[in-house]
Amino acid sequence: MTKGDTIKGSTGKVLNFDHLTFWVANAKTSSSYFVTRFGFKPFAFRGSTEERPVVSYAVQLNKITIIFESPLSNDGEISKDLTAHGDFVKDVAFEVSDLEAIVQKAKKEGAVIVKDITEENDKDGIIKYAILKTYGDNTHTLIDRSKYTGLLFPGYEALEDDPLNKLLPETNLYYVDHVEGNMADGTLEDSVSWYEKNLNMHRFWCMDYSHDLVPYSSINSASVINQTETVLLSLNEAAKGIRPTSKVTEFIKASGAPGVEHVALYTDDIVSTIKSLKTRGADILSWPPTYYDLIKEKLKNSSVNVAESIDELKEQNILIDFDERGYMLQAFTKHLQVRPTLFIEIIQRRNHRGFGAMNYKWVFEAIERIDKEATEN
Repeated sequence: MTKGDTIKGSTGKVLNFDHLTFWVANAKTSSSYFVTRFGFKPFAFRGSTEERPVVSYAVQLNKITIIFESPLSNDGEISKDLTAHGDFVKDVAFEVSDLEAIVQKAKKEGAVIVKDITEENDKDGIIKYAILKTYGDNTHTLIDRSKYTGLLFPGYEALEDDPLNKLLPETNLYYVDHVEGNMADGTLEDSVSWYEKNLNMHRFWCMDYSHDLVPYSSINSASVINQTETVLLSLNEAAKGIRPTSKVTEFIKASGAPGVEHVALYTDDIVSTIKSLKTRGADILSWPPTYYDLIKEKLKNSSVNVAESIDELKEQNILIDFDERGYMLQAFTKHLQVRPTLFIEIIQRRNHRGFGAMNYKWVFEAIERIDKEATEN
């Protein structure tokens, strides 16, 4: 990985992922799904008011916080967006330093400010935040928590844990590794530039981008990262390849707009985590067995030392990408809603900062082997 130049001219910094906000038809049941299937704990609840007829349920697991919001009427932006997109990730929120400097710079650069700097307070202090519009109908909430010790925002009340968590295995998901979004055709570079100009982030380079994988992936990709490399965002647009259509095109057609395609959650023991997720009933994608035959052959010629056995990875539907420095393991859930849009990635890294791009090629080669064997037989 080669680190790009830090954008100058602003003291404001993106520090960490703060939380994700999902707009959904039923926040109560959607949050419960993440508790039962993914091992999250009920965290906080905010009821509706006359000024804000929205109900919010928050769940949390280690450093991962997700808020599910649903409207109580057919009027308003949430109902409009749910009709257009179905359930989706509306907002990716960041904890920041010097909120005023970031917003001032974003205004200067021409960013759309959905909500200017706002202060809310209660007995736990003062919280400040602002909301910027990004690709599609998505937003980024920028939060200054330096003077706030409450749960999330004023108005939230703590929730008790779900009794199922005492009966089911822990999933050991620790933090958001990255968030991946799909852009409209021809807007990838503009999106990268948006993050450079408005959020003081820089382009992230990894080994994935040194391979010509477009024919297999049918996507062009780029990534941005914050200065301390704790917030990583991957961005895609459609490209011509071997597939008849790009997964980006399919996503935008299903969603009705650009948006967040998946959220990658980090674990330090993916084999154990996937076992736990399956025990909890999470739907995990499977892969052709020839993929693992192919991986065994490729590892014979590699100096990388993989601690997990390939048979373990095969049994748990885990993919592996590697280079001379290390490897990463990843598994994917099926789509979380009726529309084929959002899914969850589970990821483990061992000195490897890529996104598993080579797996596009290797899975394709594995499928080719199946087709060849079927033809020969």
